[in-house]
Amino acid sequence: MLNLIEMINCTSCGSKELVEEDGIIVCVYCRSKYVPQADDVRPRETVIGITSDIQALLKKCREDPMNRRRFANLILDIDPTNQDAKQFLL
Repeated sequence: MLNLIEMINCTSCGSKELVEEDGIIVCVYCRSKYVPQADDVRPRETVIGITSDIQALLKKCREDPMNRRRFANLILDIDPTNQDAKQFLL
């Protein structure tokens, strides 16, 4: 999880052997505990799926012809290259 474990020494005994246990860094020898700071923790990667949103908007384009241009523009805001949405703008 943390590269910090490899880069620091225990401030109590000087050991470089630190392990992570339940989100806390612990010295193997003297059992001193360290709480990682926000700067030490790598941000989590997120994945946002937009396919279902686009499909729902395309369905609304087909089912609500009066508002199809509005829905198509919303799709193009999300995915400017979407050819299915472009056909509803004609």
